[in-house]
Amino acid sequence: MKFSDIGEFGFIDSIKGQFDIPMEGVIKGIGDDCAVLSTTLDRVLLFTTDMLVQDIHFMIERISYYQLGRKAIAVNLSDIAAMGGRPLAALISIAIPVETEVEAIHELCRGMRDICRQYNLAIGGGDTVASPDKLVINVAVAGEAKKSEVLYRSGACPGDMIYLTGPVGDSAAGLKILKNEITPPEVMRDYFIKAHNDPAPLVEIGEIIAASGLASAMIDLSDGLLSDLGHICEESKAGALLLAEKIPISPELTLLGDSTGLNPLELALSGGEDYQLLFTVPMEPEQGIDKLFKDHDLPAPHHIGEIGQGSGIRMKRADGSFAELQPMGFDHFNRSQR
Repeated sequence: MKFSDIGEFGFIDSIKGQFDIPMEGVIKGIGDDCAVLSTTLDRVLLFTTDMLVQDIHFMIERISYYQLGRKAIAVNLSDIAAMGGRPLAALISIAIPVETEVEAIHELCRGMRDICRQYNLAIGGGDTVASPDKLVINVAVAGEAKKSEVLYRSGACPGDMIYLTGPVGDSAAGLKILKNEITPPEVMRDYFIKAHNDPAPLVEIGEIIAASGLASAMIDLSDGLLSDLGHICEESKAGALLLAEKIPISPELTLLGDSTGLNPLELALSGGEDYQLLFTVPMEPEQGIDKLFKDHDLPAPHHIGEIGQGSGIRMKRADGSFAELQPMGFDHFNRSQR
């Protein structure tokens, strides 16, 4: 069997049991946005790591080194946000092709420095090695949270409302533009490319949601709405119903669809790398979520569906009909997505 046969998440499932070794202090290992380790009676450490590989995660000629540095940190901060935590420190390892200009890596580091200052994240060190031909960046971030406030993927229950913090699909549109698959109106080009190259992790919003005690589960949208909602359904042993008309799509993406023939809803469902937060809320405190966001001067979250019994994801279309959806999203070992 090859990796192209089982995919990224199939591989993770195949090895998960080998590392499921009970150890004192390990609250959560493989299977969520962060590993969770108990440190005191009321606080936990959160650990996450992400790797960015040239020509897989980024095209070096289509992103500035400064933006790449920011993004390498941002995707890890988004994992901390998904657990409701506060970032503390990062370790950075870089494999650099020997012919790379030193000034380019200085720009990469400047991007990292600026986003770390923005989110009060310390750089604790790392490693630098040579690479034969591709730039590879690995970032590991540690964070902390109150033990009682950590939000896992496994907490959703039938009847819980599903919410999104903001529009989805813009990053996927930006990637299509960068790959010259579509030609947007010039006034929109920078908007979509920024959405893909320079995402903003929602650390503060994640902390607010977690501290409120209103949410039951949370995840960040890195692989796509369907894929990441599928993770919540799998870990919570539940299904989900999405409402097509409620899925937030930006006015810019709607206009892009009109001008290029792209289907905005398809991008919103399976595009990935939006780094919005998807969270579930029990029906009883549902109205408290809108008040929570209003009290913190945040745009109201979007109610996009409901957690249900059974398994799988269904979508109710605008005409009232239903569709069974596959949890599609980015998979590193799917050749058609590379």
